[in-house]
Amino acid sequence: MLKKLLKIGMVAGLLVAATSTLSAQDSPEYPHYGFWSNWSIGASVDFDKQANGHGMTLKEGTSIGGAIFLEKELNYVWDLRLRASMPGMMTDWDLRATQRYAMFGMLTAGFKFSVNDALMGYDPERRGSFYLFGDAGVAIWRNYVNCEPPTGAQHGRKLNLAMDAGLGYSYKVSKHSTIFAEAELIDVAHIPNIFKSNHLSLDALVSLGYAFNFGVTAADEELLAQRSNLTQENLDALNDQIANLEKQVATGKQQEKKLEGRIADLESKLAEDRAPATNNQASKELQDKINQIKADQLTFYALPFSIQYDVNQYTVSESEHQKLKAIARVMKDNPSTKYVVYGFADYTGSDEYNMKLSQKRAEEVKRQLVNKYGIAENRLEAKWNGKNTPFGDVKYSVNRRVSIYRVIE
Repeated sequence: MLKKLLKIGMVAGLLVAATSTLSAQDSPEYPHYGFWSNWSIGASVDFDKQANGHGMTLKEGTSIGGAIFLEKELNYVWDLRLRASMPGMMTDWDLRATQRYAMFGMLTAGFKFSVNDALMGYDPERRGSFYLFGDAGVAIWRNYVNCEPPTGAQHGRKLNLAMDAGLGYSYKVSKHSTIFAEAELIDVAHIPNIFKSNHLSLDALVSLGYAFNFGVTAADEELLAQRSNLTQENLDALNDQIANLEKQVATGKQQEKKLEGRIADLESKLAEDRAPATNNQASKELQDKINQIKADQLTFYALPFSIQYDVNQYTVSESEHQKLKAIARVMKDNPSTKYVVYGFADYTGSDEYNMKLSQKRAEEVKRQLVNKYGIAENRLEAKWNGKNTPFGDVKYSVNRRVSIYRVIE
């Protein structure tokens, strides 16, 4: 009988698997977890009817047992299950003495196959599911014949082969709690006789149980969060940002050349004005203009490369890491170029405090570029200027920033 059940189960499983490839195409992608995620522990109460007695009524040969198990979710269709059970735990001694009723315990391992998920595809919001299951393992089987408790004759105290298969229904009550009901057939036999008719026992079970799922580990949650950012949309956005930065780098180089030429002309004129008998006031005005151009150079080129911060913060936030990643790509595409990592602060707090804060910001960005993105340390120099070089109004949040400048050599 068990041989026929196994054949039917195999055919049904193949049909379900073939259908699932067509019906699950539009379902969301199942997240692949590590070994320690989605383990469950549970227990069940079993109502057992054994069919190998002589002339048993519905009452006779019926007992109550129990089981404990561990399960591991392999994917959204398949689960691995390890189970220890004792179907005939509460058998009446009178029945053991008058009937060929077997008392046995089993250790089995097997799989569960979700019919709903296979046919309809992965759905994390689905609560109820029908499933097929099958297990195999060993059983310690004892048969009592015309015995008187507690020292009557007993037979079969040795390891035998046990196999079971059945159908279940589970319902997810909450994120971690699931209740279920199962109906199954259990066959126990000597190993050489497993596919013959002279089995030791054939039991029909109905089980009611509860399972607690431990969920996803913190390491897997972090890994899934990182994978969720690796979408084509995010990649396209990052490439657009990199392309935009590269354009601004090219524009910046042209602007720098113009400023360098302007500064050189003014410095040359200043040298002439500093000659004897020249106007000291004119020299001072020229020097002030040169200083202003140099300061404007800092503030103008800061915006395209700025990492921004909340008040009193110096670590790079998750949202700003996208900018830092784009900046690192530009640096890798220009391996011979060196850069200054410049930290700034807004008007909040004292001059001394903001100078230290801008130093921490610059050094942290440099550390991230070196350690996380692999930029050579000798290409980067960290500098800081507190709140002394504001961009526009000193209250603007853009002044809480770290900016990257290309070194002109």
